[in-house]
Amino acid sequence: MAKDGTHSIVYILEDDPTLGQWYIGLLQSIGVSVALYTTGQEFLDMVHPSESSCAVIDMILPDMTGLAVMEKMRERGIWLPVIFASGYGDVGTAVQAMKAGAEDFLEKPLKAQIFLDAVQKALAKCGAPMSPRESSQEVHGLMTRLTPREREVLELIMAGMSNKEMARKIGVSPRTIEVHRANLYSKMRADSLADLVRKGLAVTQNPQ
Repeated sequence: MAKDGTHSIVYILEDDPTLGQWYIGLLQSIGVSVALYTTGQEFLDMVHPSESSCAVIDMILPDMTGLAVMEKMRERGIWLPVIFASGYGDVGTAVQAMKAGAEDFLEKPLKAQIFLDAVQKALAKCGAPMSPRESSQEVHGLMTRLTPREREVLELIMAGMSNKEMARKIGVSPRTIEVHRANLYSKMRADSLADLVRKGLAVTQNPQ
């Protein structure tokens, strides 16, 4: 249930029947209703967003990509928080999803608690969204903790580069890049790649 007493619903776009049933069982176990769709068009034709709802969308559907679904949602004025799920969790795809306005990006195979945490955060945002300026101010404070090299690595992550690509560009080993990335997660208080990208976007879209 949402904080205001309204019933929460999660729209699932997933064409794998086994995973679809996993989603349903998991969400119903915490009292959340589920509407399952196997194609993007079916979802777009049927969705009726409530005040406490979000969408979990597979990045590759039979009729269109997850990003295309989100674009069509926005064109129709459907502003649900969107969580993307992908079996191809490369950096470039995650960055593209977050730049498109996704709430989160999860890599398959999904872990139950991580998935539920992401859904609950998305549902909570429906009732009490944080203003972009507040988010930006907090992130700008975190950015001051970064070294020049860590800022450079963050910019390359935001450009969608892999560890190997960043290592070649900077002239260091992939292991060194991994160390810089670990420092970025810690200093930026990011619990995932999607969270790190979201915070990077908050800075670039709201410069001080």
